[in-house]
Amino acid sequence: MRSDGQSSNTMSIQPADVRQLLDAELTRRGLGHFEVYQCGPTLDEAEIITNYPDALDRSDSADDFYQRGQLLSLSKERVKPFFWSDENILAPAAEAVPVPGPCAPVGEGASFIVHGNRGFYSILNLCSFGEDQQFRDTVLANKSELQMLLVSVYDEALESCATVTPAPIQETVLTPRETEVLSWTSLGKTYNEIALLTSMSPRTVKFHMKNIFSKLDVTNGKSAIRKALNLGYIREQA
Repeated sequence: MRSDGQSSNTMSIQPADVRQLLDAELTRRGLGHFEVYQCGPTLDEAEIITNYPDALDRSDSADDFYQRGQLLSLSKERVKPFFWSDENILAPAAEAVPVPGPCAPVGEGASFIVHGNRGFYSILNLCSFGEDQQFRDTVLANKSELQMLLVSVYDEALESCATVTPAPIQETVLTPRETEVLSWTSLGKTYNEIALLTSMSPRTVKFHMKNIFSKLDVTNGKSAIRKALNLGYIREQA
């Protein structure tokens, strides 16, 4: 997961271009700080594009300002946009721990979500550091346009991923079980779902994934899927 605007994905619109597009469109509507999650089968494999990483991605202190894990889990399940304060995601003002420098506690936030096929989805998070009611009014006034803006970003990412042409299946370093686990992972299945589908325990599925990472010399599922597709170890499913 990266917040520097760089991505390991091959995309027709590069992250820097997405950031510039969002900067321009959101600034025109009076909204400034944002992050976009381009998500694969699991949230742990998300690629982040943001114009204000210190505000939205304080890895060690984010929970001092808002419940980041709760926000991402809720976004994964939701379809309609929501405000963070309505879902009790924001930390109470009395509990917010000041951070030296330009980062102030988040006063309000809003999330928009787009879900699609093959386990891909995108989340647009917006936040405010004051004038909370004005922020809410602005988001509500531009709700449809913000949703369509995220749809456009999502479509570009999905289309680019779809352009990857898998190589012919060739001899693989993966065992049949590892190939099966990775194939299910490429379809967006969680470890628990794969365990049920293959009559294995979640712990065994994780063990196979660890071996896959080692054999393919990668560190996450998204990279493993892409490398296995390029090497022809698995085929992309429609």
